[in-house]
Formats: sequence, structure tokens, C-alpha cells
Amino acid sequence: MKIEEYLNYTLLFDTYGKLLSNKQKEVMDKFLNLNLSESELASFTGESRQSVHDAVAKAKKQLEKFEEELHVVENMQKSKNELEKAKAFLKQNKTNDAIEIIDKVINNL
Repeated sequence: MKIEEYLNYTLLFDTYGKLLSNKQKEVMDKFLNLNLSESELASFTGESRQSVHDAVAKAKKQLEKFEEELHVVENMQKSKNELEKAKAFLKQNKTNDAIEIIDKVINNL
């Protein structure tokens, strides 16, 4: 898995992990937070590698579905980007521009 993909799933799991089934939650926690491979997870859980692979795939799909429907991570990222712009404006003493962006972020919450 590429680092961007790993970071994306980590963010999705941090946001929506509590909505997964207990098994999906456990597998994704170990897969992402302990950086265990599917083979290592299979050894750890006593299940087949195929079973672990299926659980990881289903959990990933479920996390993607949550984001597709709720857009929490997307909205957080947009807000973060806007606040970075506001911070830059404040450093340039462009207070009105910063306030405008901050108001926009607040209204979108």
C-alpha cells in the first residue's frame, strides 16, 4: 500500500472506525496502527490469510462508503486548507481577508 493510501485509510479509520463491526475494527486497528501485514494478522488472530484479507477489504470499502456519504474527512480537509489561508492573511496583516475566510469556515460547520 502506498503511503498516501495508508494515510487516507488511517484518517478514515480514525474518523469512522467506531462505526465498523467489532471484527473489522480489530483487524483495521492492527493493520493500520500496528502496521501488521495480512499474513501477520492471520497468525495473530489464528484465522486464514484469506479471511483476514477479506475482512480488511470489507473494512476499507465500508470506510470509503462512510466518507462517500458523510464527507467528514473531506470537509475537515477543506476547513484546514481555508484556515491555513486565513493564517497566511493574518501574517500579511490582511485581517479583513482572514476574517472573511474564518466566517466561511464557521458557516460551513
